[in-house]
Amino acid sequence: MKLRKITATVLTLAMIIISLAACGKENNTDSKNTTAANAGTEDSTKDDGAAPAATDTALTDPFGKYADPVTIHLGAGLNPNATFPEGESIEKNDYLDMIKDTFNIDITYDWVASTTDLEQKVNMCIASNTLPDIMNVNATQYRAMLKYDQLQPITKAFDSNASDLLKSFVSSGGDALKDLISVDGEMMAIPAPELTSSSVNTMWIRQDWLDALGLEVPKTVEDLEKVAESFVTKDPDGNGVADTIGIVGASNTGFLANVGQNQFGFDAIFASYGSFPRYWLKDGSGNVTYGSIAPETKEALAKLADMYKKGLIDPELLVRSDSSEPVLAGKAGIFFGPWWSGYTVQNSVLENPTFDWQAYEVPLNSEGKFVSGMSAPTNQYIVVTKNCKNPEAAAKIINLLLRDEESWIASGLKAKLNPSDVYPLFNVYDNANEIEVSYDYLKKYMNGDITMDSVDFSTHKLLKNDMEVIKKLKKEPYDNYSIKNWDLTKEEAPANIGRLISIMVGARPLMEDGYDRVYSLYYGQTDTMASKWSNLEKLQEETFAKIVLGQASIDSFDTFTKNWLAQGGQDIINEVAEVAK
Repeated sequence: MKLRKITATVLTLAMIIISLAACGKENNTDSKNTTAANAGTEDSTKDDGAAPAATDTALTDPFGKYADPVTIHLGAGLNPNATFPEGESIEKNDYLDMIKDTFNIDITYDWVASTTDLEQKVNMCIASNTLPDIMNVNATQYRAMLKYDQLQPITKAFDSNASDLLKSFVSSGGDALKDLISVDGEMMAIPAPELTSSSVNTMWIRQDWLDALGLEVPKTVEDLEKVAESFVTKDPDGNGVADTIGIVGASNTGFLANVGQNQFGFDAIFASYGSFPRYWLKDGSGNVTYGSIAPETKEALAKLADMYKKGLIDPELLVRSDSSEPVLAGKAGIFFGPWWSGYTVQNSVLENPTFDWQAYEVPLNSEGKFVSGMSAPTNQYIVVTKNCKNPEAAAKIINLLLRDEESWIASGLKAKLNPSDVYPLFNVYDNANEIEVSYDYLKKYMNGDITMDSVDFSTHKLLKNDMEVIKKLKKEPYDNYSIKNWDLTKEEAPANIGRLISIMVGARPLMEDGYDRVYSLYYGQTDTMASKWSNLEKLQEETFAKIVLGQASIDSFDTFTKNWLAQGGQDIINEVAEVAK
């Protein structure tokens, strides 16, 4: 793909000057005094960054060791609550010793910042072009570094030195992930893939309530309204008291709609109208627009306002401090959330085995399809700057983490010193499609189509345990995952039922029914966003809340749109349009 034009936050000259000192090494006399505007015009002159002699295996074997020591300069974010064994620190610990012993790589930290200040620190280093060799950056920072030509391609280094496990994780993200990390066919970053399934918010519903009232699973918004009304008015829990809630929504800190996973939000209802708030999209004419101001969003808000007025939605919408409370108490019949919502209901299910939560792709749109907005395929990028003489070292460092992390748990090392606090370039890595794959394997296993001996567990961290436990907890019929078909009395149930419900109930509709995906054109931050986005977000949240709660008419949406555009929204649309070219 052609190099995209991007915009990023440009710091003031004063900040850049400060950062020249702040981002470089102590006594670093060879740091360049160039700003981001001149990035990429000079090569690094770090004396210890020269490429050392290396054996053939060091450059071609993911775990090959350099013949001579290699020094890699990094920056680090340190959790202020991290604790170290006596004599150890972020600059001297067992993990750095392992990297040295395995690869002959010496890690040198040019700077260490608190995790609360890390984003600002990285931004300053990008702006001043005083960069470590390898960096762990977010989406906005990654695009800024591309713009300033600060990164080197890593295609060859990754192909030759990434382990099969790391390659599996990266390839699992498909074209959506590949597009984010590629420029002109070259790989520019090692991503930490996000779980694809976590973006999808399905309807979770009390199947036992449906059965008690003789109701079918709803499909459309209209069906959803009828079921919610019955849940409110027909005493589905049978206690003779009008104390049940139809649909639980967002808390006072939640969102009516958001990008990706949004438990207790109404994203699925918005999507059924073709509305995707907070997404950058193209309209029917091919012009970039913002989903929050689209006509379809107005239509969806009008429906939600009507449902709230009728009492179908929790009266304490956007007021509750915790939306899970009525769910766990057995007083709510419907909520929306990702596959992992089985973890949310696990304790209430263990205490009340009649609470039969099932997940469905509801509501469908006018074409009978379930559509979901998707979050970014990754939010973290390992990038190699042009200073680095050994780009393959990035893959090697990650390889060791992926290969040995499980053994660190068994040996007690992780308990003593958490790698998430101190391991260089740490990210959580997994297959983007791990939940879908796990569902498929577990289904086939329970159906007798495969055995554990036929499964390669090397790229699936939790699957072996899942297969062992599901055999113990699942009762016949093996293809029915109603709560009554689980043995919750087994000792394995408390620690595992949440995950198994999440996979076999939460992921089931994604696998069995399929869905259409909508990706945002852009997931980063533009120049204008830096100064105006918080106010625009506040304007949106207040307007949407007032409309749904009946405190403002639906016509106020038109006023909101005009104000949003006038207060910086149109400028941001123009900036995103440049990125999306």
